[in-house]
Amino acid sequence: MQDIRLESNVRVGLRQMSAELDNEAVVLSFDNGKYYSLNPIGARIWQLMEGWQKVSDLLAVLLEEYDVEATRCEADLIALLAKLRDLRLVEVQDANSA
Repeated sequence: MQDIRLESNVRVGLRQMSAELDNEAVVLSFDNGKYYSLNPIGARIWQLMEGWQKVSDLLAVLLEEYDVEATRCEADLIALLAKLRDLRLVEVQDANSA
């Protein structure tokens, strides 16, 4: 699988359904029938991914909204996106593909 970089584009996958619940998000994968929950920050990232978004733009919003060190935020964001990609809940494209 391709690496996720700041120049990558991401969006919520098409084979899932999600809902917000008490500042968190619950996501149902159509591929495996499992539910996944996202904490409030994960739910915020999920909200931001409606339509293709550049990872650097997601990072900029998070740095504006949360009191967090930039390098930690970037690492945590990319780790979450990679996990969601591996679960096939989000799609990732190189910047040149979107």
